Amino acid sequence: MVTVIHRTIHGLADFVVVLTFDFYEERGPWVGVCLELGTSAFSDSLEQVREELRDAVELQLNEVERFCDVRDYLEENHVHVVPIEAAASPEEAGFVVGATGV
Repeated sequence: MVTVIHRTIHGLADFVVVLTFDFYEERGPWVGVCLELGTSAFSDSLEQVREELRDAVELQLNEVERFCDVRDYLEENHVHVVPIEAAASPEEAGFVVGATGV
């Protein structure tokens, strides 16, 4: 499970989602898949594929947000959006994918 925090254009956290990442080795390279979004990555090591998948999901969500309502996109993919209180210190806008628990 991976926690993903969304920040507004003002850098304030406004909602969080939890995504499921699955990893397996396939005849040499490691494969990582975000089960809810269908995003995948592969690399030579488990550590590298974790990083690649986090980056790919972050890029995917930020690009979706540029072109449509990201909350609708998440809902269509059966991802529950949990609103949160604004953070005390503003940071950069967009999505931040946390470290995997796997």
